[in-house]
Order: sequence, then structure tokens, then C-alpha cells
Amino acid sequence: MIFDSIFNRLSRGHSANKVNTLRLSKEDASNELVKYGEDMANSKRYDEALALFEKALSINPNNDMAWGDKALILDKVGNTADALLSFSKAISINPNNSVTLLNKGLTLLRMRKFNESIECFDTALKVNNRYAKAWYNKGRALAMLGENGRSQSCLDKARKLDPMLYAKLTRVKF
Repeated sequence: MIFDSIFNRLSRGHSANKVNTLRLSKEDASNELVKYGEDMANSKRYDEALALFEKALSINPNNDMAWGDKALILDKVGNTADALLSFSKAISINPNNSVTLLNKGLTLLRMRKFNESIECFDTALKVNNRYAKAWYNKGRALAMLGENGRSQSCLDKARKLDPMLYAKLTRVKF
């Protein structure tokens, strides 16, 4: 069923002749499984999402998006230790993915590991200095450490980069 859905997704727009000869690279197959896993995760079907991410990783163990998405779901279901391992694996494959760095930082922040979370946010900012969410969350972590001056500076940078950030984040639970 899963592979039928992936095949249908990939075959859209191809003639019947081309569909019969459609071949996927391992990388493409793994990426399609990740997309399908993200659909399952968005539908709160976490077990199915995890199974799809695992399948994607069995095809391509270097799929950093699969590792990062797996980490998000593991964190969501309360398995933070394995989530952190999966985030670390994703980052070792692609150290320039600022979103994965931010997400690892958010997990650490929820665990009240403020200094480690700040390191993740700083690394994300080295990759993308205009990443408003990284500035915002670094500011939050600094505030939790009582470093109000540095915190306010980060929050001001976040607001300058994305004036609507605070409105967007009021819909997000931390």
C-alpha cells in the first residue's frame, strides 16, 4: 500500500509508457518515503511515520532529512534520548541544516539544558545568520539563564528579521 502510494505520487504526469519504465534511485525512493512519513506525522500517525522514516533510512542511511524527521517524532512521543541521537546523526551527515540544528536546540531547551541549546542555536546562526527563529530561541534560553541583556538583544534581532514572528509563535506550544 505504501509503495503503491509512492508509485502513484511519482507517476503523476507521466505517460503510460514512461510509468512502466519509471525507475527510482535509492535516494529518490528514500526521499519519497520521507515525504510520505511527513504526511503521516502531520496526521498524528506517529508509529506509521516512524516506520516510514526507518524504511527510508534502510534504503539510504545518509538521508539527513529522514534522521531529522525521525528525531522530531521521537521527541514528540517523549523519547528524547533517541531523538537527540537521531538529531546528532542528521547533523553529522549535513552540518549545514539550520532547521535540524534549531530543532535539536528546541529539544535541549525543553530538557532545560540551556547552554547546550544555545550551542545549537549558535551553530544554526553560523549557517544562517538571518534565521529569526534561532535568534528568538537563543533569546529564550538566555532569559531562562537570567542573562536578560543578551536575551533582549537576540529577541530584538529576531523581531527585526521577522516582525511577524511573535504572532506566528503564539500559535506554537513550547
